[in-house]
Amino acid sequence: MKLTGIACCVGLLICHGALASSPQYSAEVRRTSFGIPHVKANNEAGLGYGIGYAYAQDNFCMFQEAFLTVNGERSRYFGPDAVGGPDFDSGSINQSNLRSDFFFRLLNAPAEVDAAWRAQPVPVKALLRGYAAGFNRFLAEASKQPLPAECRDAPWVRKIDERDLIKFVRRLSVEGGALSNMKALLDAAPPVAGAVSATNVADAYEWVSWADRREFVGSNGVALGKEVTEHGRGILLGNPHYPWYGSLRFYQLHLTIPGKLDVMGASLGGFPVVHIGFNSQVAWTHTVNTSQHFTIRALRLDPSDATRYFVDGKAQRLRKQTVTVDVKDSTGAIVKRSHDFWISNYGPLLVRPGLAWSAQTAYALDDPNWNNDRLLRTWHAMNQSQSLDEFQEAITSQVGLPWVNTLAADRQGETLYTDVTVVPRLTQAKQDACIDAAHRDLMKTGLYVLNSTAACDLKPGSWRGSTGIFAGNELPVLRRTDYVQNSNDSAWLTNPAALLTGFAPVVSAQDYQQNDRTRIGISQIQARLAGTDGLPGKRFDARKLRQIAFNNRSYLGSLLRDDLLQICSDASPIVVGDNTVDAQQACAIIRGWDGYANVDSTGFPLARAWMVNLSRHNEIWATPFSASDPVNTPRGIKISDPAVLRTAREALANAVLELRTKGVDASRPWGEIQFIERNGRRIPVPGGAVYNAISGTMADGAVRVRAGSSYIQIVSFEADGPRAEALLTYSQSTDPASAHFADQAPLFAESKWQTLPFTDAQIERDPQYRSQIITQ
Repeated sequence: MKLTGIACCVGLLICHGALASSPQYSAEVRRTSFGIPHVKANNEAGLGYGIGYAYAQDNFCMFQEAFLTVNGERSRYFGPDAVGGPDFDSGSINQSNLRSDFFFRLLNAPAEVDAAWRAQPVPVKALLRGYAAGFNRFLAEASKQPLPAECRDAPWVRKIDERDLIKFVRRLSVEGGALSNMKALLDAAPPVAGAVSATNVADAYEWVSWADRREFVGSNGVALGKEVTEHGRGILLGNPHYPWYGSLRFYQLHLTIPGKLDVMGASLGGFPVVHIGFNSQVAWTHTVNTSQHFTIRALRLDPSDATRYFVDGKAQRLRKQTVTVDVKDSTGAIVKRSHDFWISNYGPLLVRPGLAWSAQTAYALDDPNWNNDRLLRTWHAMNQSQSLDEFQEAITSQVGLPWVNTLAADRQGETLYTDVTVVPRLTQAKQDACIDAAHRDLMKTGLYVLNSTAACDLKPGSWRGSTGIFAGNELPVLRRTDYVQNSNDSAWLTNPAALLTGFAPVVSAQDYQQNDRTRIGISQIQARLAGTDGLPGKRFDARKLRQIAFNNRSYLGSLLRDDLLQICSDASPIVVGDNTVDAQQACAIIRGWDGYANVDSTGFPLARAWMVNLSRHNEIWATPFSASDPVNTPRGIKISDPAVLRTAREALANAVLELRTKGVDASRPWGEIQFIERNGRRIPVPGGAVYNAISGTMADGAVRVRAGSSYIQIVSFEADGPRAEALLTYSQSTDPASAHFADQAPLFAESKWQTLPFTDAQIERDPQYRSQIITQ
């Protein structure tokens, strides 16, 4: 029911800017189509209250279980050995409950959490307190309306507080450092004579690097300026590729404090701010960057005591930090289990391939995001920015974003790119002086191992608050009136007309081969500006930018398809080991492929597997990579070379065998192979290893989607304000009983968008408009 006039004023008096009474929290939660909450309050406490309540209505059980993770309590309720839960399914955590619990008890130790809470500004504290109170309101209403079935009788459902939310913030902060090193930290133990050596433990460990992680949590972003838009104002595409499960799912929302804040977009669970979105002046998005967010320190040990190390000849003692968790054993009884972490002055010890804890040397993780308490204040300031200058200042003055680039466009037609994140201040000079020859090869995998001397300590930059990280004015920033873009490559090729060069390797690499999404993204922009994309004119509007966002064309396919078809002129059987592959049948599937990953495309999984197998061989390229032409190289296959032809045919055979092992029939439409199931209904999912990125697990004849295009927005600043089209691919709610559990997924299957209601008039005209005033 719509509440207007006196009814609204009784609850909030938002229309007069004062409260009729003095409740601690008060908010109006308006809902529009697809369950999007528009939360309005007079202050941050009320705003947080409304956000927490709305989020609980849609994601209560998922989020309650995720609280177990960040509090290190999974083993108490689910036992020590299982690997499961919402954040495990998202790919962020791949350790058992017990090992995950040990890690989070270390990360979120009470002293660490208390320090992070004390560091928050007053408005941020009010947002967090309000969020917890709103979330708890939903739990309190369980006496009137039962909780969702998934956790209705769960013993782990409880009230939360602001420190639970701080734990989520800390978990997100270390995604690019300590979290990706979880196993390495848990495996570190002093060497013991006669036991399996730490070297063997480490050498058996296959590390998922930050570069590998970006393939799972990636993104595309394009910001267009007045030189290239039809109306002379800014347009922005935000296309983050994030997990479809767990607390890293995005959630659409609109936040308003009249006269102070009016911002819309999407955020992650537990955050009372908009991470990716827009206000009346600026629109922005994020992409996961390539910077390195931690270093490792090599400790020279006392030969007689592997828990003592030397810094410039002075002995230092490692500190043993024991964490203890409750564990449900096989009988259902609760028992205590403990784990010892070893802490140096640089950080906790770890072991990795080639970095064993021996009698002579140990290695410590130095992650400056461990105590990054600036995330929330940074996004809060970004949300309130009323110009691109203010927006840039919010990012560069705080250096609080942990591991994401930022791309923005404004109403005046300017664009901004920043690669301003928490990066250890390892300059090229210090890298040359402090990394021994024995550790230099590890830099190729993103590991920078520094000597533990005082001269190798990372000194603060010019930013007054830094503790060994680069200052905002030392990191890549680009302002343009044509465009900036990023698809998880470095800052180097943000705009080919203005290369960003000369930064330390830990910040931004240059002169290297770009990923397929970067190349197709830039090539599509260049084709539009040259008028060669088949559309009228040479400038962008929102409709033409949409074609880039949902273009499921395979870039490798566009480069190689003609050569692949020529290779298929030899249809003789291919023998690989003990297997014989019918090349004629495989090539018939390739000929039927349209070059896309649309839901009705056939042949995509075979073509993609073939091209991936083939591209692993650098010698196959007719035109190798050139740093002077990074968008268009490498390209073509040296089909005139008999050795390359043999390699290509073997790559095709291996692709066939790979799909056969996984039970995939590549002749079927892609949407029959890649889909999600919601309440017994199969919904096809477009995209894959294309610009519209989707990643998943292929097995038993299907692809189980795990991550990819999530919250997608195109914001165009029209004469009367921002016009936003958006889509949340997996929908708002994780509750199967909710009307918003899967209502947007069919739109994604059909590449359709929703127009977001932003003004009060637009909100109240929405056919699904409803309003609720909540107070406490």
